Amino acid sequence: MAAVLRYALADVAPVASLYVNDSNTAARRTYQRVGFQEVGAFMSVLF
Repeated sequence: MAAVLRYALADVAPVASLYVNDSNTAARRTYQRVGFQEVGAFMSVLF
């Protein structure tokens, strides 16, 4: 994940973003560890 993010930021796009559910704590820790920062929140609506 970290290598892909470094490559993308260096050679593909100036910004990378993703969406992860609040309940997915393992993914959130992983994303934080490779440099992602939370900058906003969305509310999921289930029908």
